[in-house]
Amino acid sequence: MNAIEKLFLNFGLSWSMSKFIPFLLSLILGLFLVYFFRRFKLHFKGLNYAKNGILLVFPFFLYFIFYPIYEGDVINLGVKNTTKYKFPLKKTLNIFVLPECPFCMETIPTVKLLQKRNPKMKINYIIMSSKNMRPFGIALKIPRECNIHFETDVLKSAQITHGGFPCYVLTKNTRIVKVWRTEHFGTKALDEIEDYF
Repeated sequence: MNAIEKLFLNFGLSWSMSKFIPFLLSLILGLFLVYFFRRFKLHFKGLNYAKNGILLVFPFFLYFIFYPIYEGDVINLGVKNTTKYKFPLKKTLNIFVLPECPFCMETIPTVKLLQKRNPKMKINYIIMSSKNMRPFGIALKIPRECNIHFETDVLKSAQITHGGFPCYVLTKNTRIVKVWRTEHFGTKALDEIEDYF
C-alpha cells in the first residue's frame, strides 16, 4: 500500500478502488503526454503511432513496475475450510503468523489501516510458538487493539495454513467463513472482510 492508495482509502473508497484508480490516472497522464507531444511529428506515420502508443502506456507501465497488480487484487481467491480448530464466537479476523517471518511483519500496516477504518473489527493474531518462548519479533509490534494467541500445535493449524504464512482466516461462531493464504490475499479479500464486519 503506497501513499497514493492510502490517500484514496482515507477518502473512504474501497481497497480495490484505491488500488485501481492510480492506474486509471496513469493512463490519463499518458493521454496528456500524447496530447503534449503531438506537435513533434516524425517523418513516418507508423513511427508517430508507435510514439503515441509508448507515451500512452509509459506512465501506466512505470507505476505497474513499482506497484504491481496481483491476482488477489482482481479475483477473490478465498476458500471455505473445515477444521477442529477452536476460534472465537464473535466475528473475527484471525491471522496466523510466524514470529520472525518478514511477510508476516508486512501484515501490521494493513491491520492498522483496517482498524482505523473499522474500529469495532475484532482481530486476533495467532503466533506459532513454543510454550516457554518469550514474545519477540512480530509479537512486540502487533497493535494493542489486536488480541494475541500463541499456538504450539503446529499440526492442528497446518490443516488451515498448509504451511503458508501469513494466513488470514475470517470466522464466526467458532467456524471458518473464509481462508486466504498469503499468495491469495489482496484488495478483493480486504473488501470482503470489511463488508463482513
